[in-house]
Amino acid sequence: MCTLLTGCFATTAKYKAALDTWIGHPSDKLVEKWGAPNAVYNKDDGGKILTFVRSGSMYLPGTNTSNTTYNPYGGTTTTVTSSPGTTIPLSCKTSFVISKDGKITSWSYQGNNCISK
Repeated sequence: MCTLLTGCFATTAKYKAALDTWIGHPSDKLVEKWGAPNAVYNKDDGGKILTFVRSGSMYLPGTNTSNTTYNPYGGTTTTVTSSPGTTIPLSCKTSFVISKDGKITSWSYQGNNCISK
C-alpha cells in the first residue's frame, strides 16, 4: 500500500534528491528530458544557466456550516455561514548552472510547488 504511504507523497526533499542526480550530466540530456528551457543566460566564462518554469493553480472550495438552535417554544433558528473558495497559484522555477564544457555543476530552485514523488 504505497510503501506504507510514505513513498506516495511528493516532497521538496525528493525534488532536491532528483535535482542532485543531474550533477555531472551533460546539459543536452537535461533538455532531452525536461524540454526546452524557458530562459538561457550565457555566462562570461562560457557556461550557461538554463531556467525551467512550471506554473499552475489549485482551487480550494469554500465551506458551508450551519448551526441550528432550538428555543423552548418549539421554534428553531438556523444560521448558515459560508466562506468562498480560493485559487492558489503554484509555481516552480528551477535553474541549472552549466560549465563551459556542457556539464551540470549546480542547481537552484524557488517556488511553492517544487516537489517530486
